[in-house]
Amino acid sequence: MLTIGTFLPQLTKDTRGDAFMDPSNPALLYRDKVKQQFGLSDPFVIAVVTPQDQGIYAPPVLELVEWLSEHSQNVDNIDPERVMSLATENNILGSASGMEVTPFFDPRPQTDAESAQLRQAIEDFPLYQGKLVSRNGRATLIVAEMLDENQAEDTYIALQQLIDSAPTVDGVELHLAGEGAVAGYLGSYIDSDAGRLNPIAGLIITLIIGLAFRRVAPALLANVIIAASVLMTLSLMAASKVPFYVITNALPVILIGISVADAIHIFSRYYELQIEKPGVARSQLVVEAMVDMWRPITLTTLTTMAGFLGLYFASHMPPFKFMGVFTALGVAIAWVFSMVFLPAAMIWAQPKVSQNFVRSQQANREIFSVIMQKLGGISIRHPGTTISLAVIIALAGFYAASQLQVDEDRIETFHHSEAIYRADRTINAHLDGTNNLDIVIETERDEGLFEPQVLQKIEALQDFALTLPHVNNATSIVDYLKQMNRVLNDGHREDYQLPMHRDAIAQYFLLYSTSGDPTDFEEEVDYDYRLANVRLMLDSAAFRHTQPVVTQLQSYLDNNFNEPGLSATLSGRVTVNYHWIRGVGDTHFYSLAVALILVWLVAALLFRSALAGVYALLPVVSAILLIYSFMALTGIALGIGTSMFASVAIGLGVDFAIHTLDRIKERLHHLSQTERSITRSQLDEQLLAIFPTTGRALLFNFLAIACGFGVLISSKVVPLNNFGTIVALAVTTSFIASVTLLPVLIKVFKPRFAFGTLTVEENCPTHASASTKIIGTGRVLGFLVVGLALVITLSLLGERAQAEGLADHTSAAGELPTSEWIIEQVNSRDDGQQVTRTLTMTLTDRHGKQRVRETRGFRKYFGEEKHSVLFYTSPTNVKDTAFLTYDYPRDAERDDDQWLYLPALRKVRRISASDRGDHFLGTDFTYEDIKKEGRLEPADFAYKVIGRESTSSSSSSSDSSSDSDSEHTLYHLEGIPHTEAIAGELGYSRTELWVDNQTWIVVKARFWDIRGNELKSLQVEDIRPVDGILTRHTMIMSNHKTGHRSVFTFSDVDYQTPVDDQRFRQRSLARGL
Repeated sequence: MLTIGTFLPQLTKDTRGDAFMDPSNPALLYRDKVKQQFGLSDPFVIAVVTPQDQGIYAPPVLELVEWLSEHSQNVDNIDPERVMSLATENNILGSASGMEVTPFFDPRPQTDAESAQLRQAIEDFPLYQGKLVSRNGRATLIVAEMLDENQAEDTYIALQQLIDSAPTVDGVELHLAGEGAVAGYLGSYIDSDAGRLNPIAGLIITLIIGLAFRRVAPALLANVIIAASVLMTLSLMAASKVPFYVITNALPVILIGISVADAIHIFSRYYELQIEKPGVARSQLVVEAMVDMWRPITLTTLTTMAGFLGLYFASHMPPFKFMGVFTALGVAIAWVFSMVFLPAAMIWAQPKVSQNFVRSQQANREIFSVIMQKLGGISIRHPGTTISLAVIIALAGFYAASQLQVDEDRIETFHHSEAIYRADRTINAHLDGTNNLDIVIETERDEGLFEPQVLQKIEALQDFALTLPHVNNATSIVDYLKQMNRVLNDGHREDYQLPMHRDAIAQYFLLYSTSGDPTDFEEEVDYDYRLANVRLMLDSAAFRHTQPVVTQLQSYLDNNFNEPGLSATLSGRVTVNYHWIRGVGDTHFYSLAVALILVWLVAALLFRSALAGVYALLPVVSAILLIYSFMALTGIALGIGTSMFASVAIGLGVDFAIHTLDRIKERLHHLSQTERSITRSQLDEQLLAIFPTTGRALLFNFLAIACGFGVLISSKVVPLNNFGTIVALAVTTSFIASVTLLPVLIKVFKPRFAFGTLTVEENCPTHASASTKIIGTGRVLGFLVVGLALVITLSLLGERAQAEGLADHTSAAGELPTSEWIIEQVNSRDDGQQVTRTLTMTLTDRHGKQRVRETRGFRKYFGEEKHSVLFYTSPTNVKDTAFLTYDYPRDAERDDDQWLYLPALRKVRRISASDRGDHFLGTDFTYEDIKKEGRLEPADFAYKVIGRESTSSSSSSSDSSSDSDSEHTLYHLEGIPHTEAIAGELGYSRTELWVDNQTWIVVKARFWDIRGNELKSLQVEDIRPVDGILTRHTMIMSNHKTGHRSVFTFSDVDYQTPVDDQRFRQRSLARGL
């Protein structure tokens, strides 16, 4: 036990809802594919709720939202790029000359007037209403996604600590919820619950054993068996790499109840023998007790294991399968210790029977024996009433079984007083819901989503979804396009509709990219514009609410997305839960059938009678049918906690029937040794004789199990609460039926497996004839059951860490040049008064998918001003789109001017001057990167030289005419922004640069974001002279957070051909090249 126990610390927990599905389930595999494609994960949701009139738009509340957003991004395992809130999201709004994409907090509103403007902006952007901000303005969300969902528990703790430390705002409540929070909190919640319940269950059972035998030794030895069974089972789970699931919390309680059963029966027989044979050595009495009891406790062990193995063979859900097999293993361990350890310990300790117990037994006034005898007497004297009650219970149970409903809601796992439960209910009451259902639209070819007909189908799908109950929000790329169309048409509400032309749709995306992040629409469309994700938000995850939504959506998709080249598939958390929960009902009845067949088969083989197997099942079947009636009356549905009750009830309840049948058979067999026939009164005496002894042992066996499961009634894990209630009731029914119904049935029907050759004298001859017929019928019934069992059984089985060359720096001889001198060399490099060139932008996402844009560009200096224009030449849908920029010197104290010409609209649109750190045309380069053209700005950064490296000419990609073996020196500089404001504007808290001392070009660079995390790296290649000017032909910017990469390739570079000034006029944009 100690050796196996060394594996216990390796036991892991898996509280995910996905754990209830086979990893190869198509729905789960597709959901994982969708999550990877669109960068989705089960999020944490922080809700900010206030009842104040101004709502969340009050400046102090907005300041709190900003604080929570910024600090959430710094929490370990939270993806800083995937935190969504008012403080991080962009507004798409119109202006007199075009469209602007600007943050809602730019800057954060600090006055009531500014807050009112923010409120109006949200109300003008339907996409965020109900999703990010409640429609009544009383609540808003901060949604944070994880980098690693396996670290949900630690992330939950960190976010809860963040909320606890947040600034206090009068009247504001903070709540933490979402699927990530459920998964994160459930593990510790289960641990806490188990740590409270298991000791209570053990204590109660110890007290029951002490009460039964009035001695300490039986309780102590029984606890050793309990410890061995529970600890060894959990250790073997750990050794087998099987995690501790939500429902596994019931396993220790089950084993605690079962493990003591054999000990109770062995001690009961041992003490009975002490009373019957006071002069015999106690060691000999232990042997005699084991000889008498090995068979019934082995029978009950095998039938109990068969009941639990029904879960393993019948269920397709890993938690149920492992629950069944490891519970059966724990039962086997308890049997081994009961057969080997217990008798050895009893011989060593030689416990003595309590004299109070002896006197009570001899005077026939031991209270528990008297109770059992009276119970038996009532049932045997009124056989008709007993059988009638059983029939009524069975009929009611069959009807109730047909009325049972399957339902499950993960949040209902928690007690209603838990903060996470109240948070979920609060968010669902104020906003559109915390439960997501995704619909993936797939087109046949790249840019298929640019087709207006496809987008109109998506729009119609969203409209249909919003008619379904509990669906309160439906969003997709359609909503962004409608908002862009509106703001480009002077903001009229009637223009909140899809653009009607393919090229216009493509150019809207390009227009957005002029100041947007290249991954802005990652959750809505794939990189090829071939896949789109429609996300629905539901205010309930209960299966009874989501089932009709999923089925009606599937029917709609089958009818409307069935044309060639266009398909749609349901996915997301709600869909995945639907697929595994809908199987709960089928799994329940399937596992019930398998368990009944296995138990019947084992009992039939052990008693050598098919009919005996049927008799052994009758009490547990009666119990299960009664439970169905109880569940129907109380409204308890079949869920993860309640669905496995049947197999557990069979495994536990059949013990009572096996002991009762075995004891009756043994007494009648012993009587048949001396008698050929008995009278009915003698039969009653034989039946009643089992109650003071076997009945009393069964009573304490029942009390141990029932009270053990009764402890689960106080569980704060609600499914276990329901499970404990119905299993305790089922065990109670099995016990009562075993000691009342079984003796009555044997008395009335006189089965041959019990009577053998013994006959019962009847006053009326016809009774004997009837009895013979019944026995014959029993044989036929036995053979029928065997055949049925065989048929059913056959059908059922059918970073990476980079190292830089600082060693060279520390070992280099000579003094390093100053950073000022190096910067002067870099900035004095000639880049031509004018240039004409072709630029190919190759954008690659984290999946390796590419977008290639071809442009022809012109640049010319007008004094200190730099004018640039780009004309797109491909792809076709953005051809002739033009982007014009006037870059002004920094001391001009004016924003740069930018215009975009969209051929589909035939209009030149002025776009807002981008922040220096904004993405350049949707790439990983920033406007500042492009504007500086490789120069360094000492007004922004404090530079210092931190080393130098030697490299070959090929490494620095310098003049191709140079000797390929020549040595270059790369000066290694570090730049730190002068102020936090500059860092915030540029998006960098630190940069490192490598400057080639022959070309004075920055050949590589690394950038860190404002939180100190490495953000991007730049690699410059193919540096060679054109018209006497060293020119960078390839620049590669890689974003290490998003996995996105942008490659700029310059070709056909010409510094000599004059560039007409008219190229840089707004009216020239429409004329194109």
